[in-house]
Amino acid sequence: MKFRFNKEVSKILDNLVFPRMYFNLEEEMQNEDETLRKAIKEDYNDFSEKMHSKLEPYKDEINQFYQKDIYSHYDFVNILIHAYPIYEYSDIDTYFNDLMKEETNILKDKIIKALITMEDSDDLTTKVFDESNATQFINQLKIDSSNKWNLFMMIQNPHQHLEKYILLFKKIESFFESSYQNYENKCDEVGNDLAKRLSKNTNETFKKITYDAISYEFNGGEFCDFYVSFVMPYTLRFIESDICRMVWGLEMEYSFKKIHELNEDKLAQRVKIFKALGDKTRYETLRLIAKGVSSIKNIADELDVSSATISYHINEFLTSGILFMSRDKNQKFGYIVDYKKLSEVFSDFKEDLNFK
Repeated sequence: MKFRFNKEVSKILDNLVFPRMYFNLEEEMQNEDETLRKAIKEDYNDFSEKMHSKLEPYKDEINQFYQKDIYSHYDFVNILIHAYPIYEYSDIDTYFNDLMKEETNILKDKIIKALITMEDSDDLTTKVFDESNATQFINQLKIDSSNKWNLFMMIQNPHQHLEKYILLFKKIESFFESSYQNYENKCDEVGNDLAKRLSKNTNETFKKITYDAISYEFNGGEFCDFYVSFVMPYTLRFIESDICRMVWGLEMEYSFKKIHELNEDKLAQRVKIFKALGDKTRYETLRLIAKGVSSIKNIADELDVSSATISYHINEFLTSGILFMSRDKNQKFGYIVDYKKLSEVFSDFKEDLNFK
């Protein structure tokens, strides 16, 4: 498989998620995961603090389009990209101009459909996509009332909502551009280097880069397009698409290496794993995954919590080594319990306590 680094789309993606950097500082302060904190470089914390300060005057506008929870699926940008993919564009202005030219009824229909289907892979032929159906869908979401209100505004007048969104980008454009210039060369280096390495012995190379944290079968296609993010440097995301697409954080290789090194301390890893299992909802999440339920939405519905909550718990399992991400030869993506690692942990635990 040949990997293709797309610099232009990488910049568009970073530009679109840049405003939510306003929330990063608060998220970092609330993060109690010691392993994750150690896997993040100090200069990124400084960068987050600087951006928080610059974006502070626009916090009310940012709150209209982005939710504070990093694991939320319902930021306006996610819905917009789901409705109108960005992958054929070379700059954000052209993307926004094309959206503004869209007829209101078509824009509305596409945004409603994107909203309702973002987390649902079921048969879509039986679903209804209209404002009434969207209102019902929003009402049942387990998100803050203010976030629900913003979604209501989005579906009632999508063009007006989009105009306000674009205006926000105009106001903070200089902040993003100056930040991008600082990271542009490094993004190019990482993107080109990764493309070269992953294009040879793809699956084996990917396992090596991620220190076996992810079992992902890159099969079924000739190409994989990927994008490097400096705004989300500790993010790895696979995008459901007609072809293989991946977002790779600028510091992900460093992060995988650091987490691997920290988990080499077996006692520390045992403590982290037992801590991860010490939450009832998290434990129930793991039970459902072990039974074969891989959809975050289905798990959230089963446990009557938000999808963002389940995403957070799964991330805890991934960093502790209880789960790993996987995609099989049929292109089905999911999470797998690492039974081998758990067996070793329980065996060491019994030895620690002198089990007879």
